[in-house]
Amino acid sequence: MNISFWIDKREFRLNLKQVKKNDIQVSLGKRTYHVTAEFLNPDEILLNIDGKIHDVIINSNTTSYFVYVNGRCYQIEKKSALQILGGEDDKQQTISITTSMPGRIVKVLLKEGEQVEEGQAILILEAMKMQNEIKSPRAGRIIKIGPKTNQSVETGALLFTVG
Repeated sequence: MNISFWIDKREFRLNLKQVKKNDIQVSLGKRTYHVTAEFLNPDEILLNIDGKIHDVIINSNTTSYFVYVNGRCYQIEKKSALQILGGEDDKQQTISITTSMPGRIVKVLLKEGEQVEEGQAILILEAMKMQNEIKSPRAGRIIKIGPKTNQSVETGALLFTVG
């Protein structure tokens, strides 16, 4: 299977070849990687890429995917090739972040109405005996924070909205 994606208007092409179940050979240019995947739940995957383990959590809304790799957030916008190559201006939009697993809010670091930078921690979520900083996928203003400190959250619960 071939997949194309763009970063800063530059196209990258991945070739994925399934070796066996949950075992994939990934080629990008002249480099090839051996990847195995263990699906912990519908939103979380442990990836072993050439012997290095990565915990990956994927959330999405109608405009973006939010991919957390070892606690670091990456936003992947859902755009067509025409939108990417045509250079359409990004509209100011709100983004809601939800949890992919049940847990407990250890600490809320910001308040509604405060400005936030891309990658800035908004709250700390404890899930599966690990504390994870949940970070803003973009700069903006915190519109809503769902849970309070020490509150339990279920899978799919709204954590915060940034706009």
